[in-house]
Amino acid sequence: MDDALNALRELRANRPAASDVEFSGEATAADGLIAVVAAPGGRIRSITVAPQVLRQGSGYLAEQLTIAVNAALDDLQARTVAEAPDTPSPAVLLDRLADVQQQSVHQMQSFLSALTSAQARTARPAG
Repeated sequence: MDDALNALRELRANRPAASDVEFSGEATAADGLIAVVAAPGGRIRSITVAPQVLRQGSGYLAEQLTIAVNAALDDLQARTVAEAPDTPSPAVLLDRLADVQQQSVHQMQSFLSALTSAQARTARPAG
């Protein structure tokens, strides 16, 4: 458990503060006539729409805005992962915690075995 906790403490200590890092995701749609910038937390920082796209109708505009917003959020997620390489993958953390769990089970079995042996020795009649 100490190893897992120490690893997590190290990750926390080496992680840059949210105020130190400003990620954003960017994407375009409608042949570049719509541009979206996404900020952390699923917030949209800006949407730029060229006047030409407005002539296509509201359905087209809504469809292209949806495409651009989703692509900007995907880009934000990819950049966040790429620019934070010190963060281990969840698979690595799960592997470490599984190892700790197995070690704990073995230690508990040894402890219980020792207690059982001690109890058996004290329960025997002297003789």
